[in-house]
Amino acid sequence: MSHAPASTVPIKTEPISPDILEEIETFEAEARRMVSGDVSGDLFRPFRLQYGIYGQRQAGVQMVRIKIPFGGLTANQLRRVAELTEQFATGVGHVTTRQDIQLHFVELKDVPAIMRGLAEVGLTTREACANTVRNVTACHLAGICQGEVFDVTTYAKTVALHLLRNPLNQSLPRKFKIAFSGCKQDCALTPIHDIGLLAAKRTDGAIGFRMVAGGGLGSAPRIAQVLREFTPMDELIPSIEAVIRVFDTLGNRKNRTKARMKFVIEKLGFAEFKRRWEEAYVSMGHARPTHEPIKLLPYPDEPVPLIMPTSNGSKKTVAQTNGSVNGAPTETPFEMWRRTNVVRQKQEGYVAAVTKLFMGDLTTEQMLHIADLADRYSNGNIRTTINQNMIIRWIPESRIADLYDDLASQGLADPGAELVEDIIACPGTDTCGLGITSSKGLARALAEVFPAGRVPEDLKDVTVKISGCHNSCAQHHIATIGLHGVGKRIGEHVAPFYELHLGG
Repeated sequence: MSHAPASTVPIKTEPISPDILEEIETFEAEARRMVSGDVSGDLFRPFRLQYGIYGQRQAGVQMVRIKIPFGGLTANQLRRVAELTEQFATGVGHVTTRQDIQLHFVELKDVPAIMRGLAEVGLTTREACANTVRNVTACHLAGICQGEVFDVTTYAKTVALHLLRNPLNQSLPRKFKIAFSGCKQDCALTPIHDIGLLAAKRTDGAIGFRMVAGGGLGSAPRIAQVLREFTPMDELIPSIEAVIRVFDTLGNRKNRTKARMKFVIEKLGFAEFKRRWEEAYVSMGHARPTHEPIKLLPYPDEPVPLIMPTSNGSKKTVAQTNGSVNGAPTETPFEMWRRTNVVRQKQEGYVAAVTKLFMGDLTTEQMLHIADLADRYSNGNIRTTINQNMIIRWIPESRIADLYDDLASQGLADPGAELVEDIIACPGTDTCGLGITSSKGLARALAEVFPAGRVPEDLKDVTVKISGCHNSCAQHHIATIGLHGVGKRIGEHVAPFYELHLGG
């Protein structure tokens, strides 16, 4: 463990609701039965996965996946995650490409304590794994993006919590992924999801979503197809439920490798799939159009912070630079970081700063530091990104230099966030039982090739993603340079190799 100092900020907790407490106690009882031999490991495995707990390639320890809808965390929640990471894991957390946070090397006996600790601050591991609707992701710039049609945050949150513990979502043929994007840049990558929702606006001013279905990566990558060009808000949840019902009914439950929804569409043809979806929609009691408004769950992430921007703050602002915009040697470390990691918000006077986490890893001390900075410089909220980073939003531009200094003090001010030098890698053989290669090891080697913050301008949009196997947890298929681990027979032995993908 890293033995991080205890945070001086107390963690605010709420009583755990009786139903969630019963759920945790059920897991605890089943875990004891498995340890005592009353339940076999094979029977316990699907139950464990339903609760967001994975086995590792190392015997006797688990990976705990914390589900974070749309990547939204409060500083208070991040402090609790840090506390649990320090107490029960290795002192290092891992941000995933689905905006979750994973804890590794956790003993099974400690999992219920982690679940209780998370529940006290409104977090859960439930359905972060298994044949369920996984974490609902969204663009980390939602609400502040200059080009967005509207803020998709509340819709992502509403859908995520509507499906959590929903009977419809407990035993699907295979995992199911949903993503929300607010503009045409599509930072949430909707085409590679089972359901992708892109913000749209009709000529009459009505807002809704362009809905695509059937995307996915893995061993048989597919791009989602348009199911509805415009989905009105009052039809959003029933439209999603109808897709899940068709998948639940027609998905392949015998062959796991052919079980994703993309194979249902491949077998039926998209026109027939759409017809089945329409039938499911009507059978649920909905006949378009329905006039029942969507009941949105508020997410108070974006009130104007108590710290207001001022005109006489630091002389260092986002607009200023002392060197070449291409990273000339005259550029100071602060200027380089500001150029690559700071984003102007659509709200005048505010910026957002991306904290680059190498391969998504951060220590408990760094978690506590980011939580403190979110309180000090913003409104106490953080978001994880699908590129394994964290972002603090709503920072008064006049305070950006001070934030940089505070980040740098904990090794959190590396430039090049979300750019070519920000390599994406899954855990690979470090912990994953399915991994064939050490994706993190390769990422470390490649990181030495790219000078942080000084990559030429014409390469800034190049992406490098490394998966330890064909499952594409690092999304290697959609990278400019993608690699995934494979086994290749050499004589009597099988050796690890990488398969190279270009132009994704």
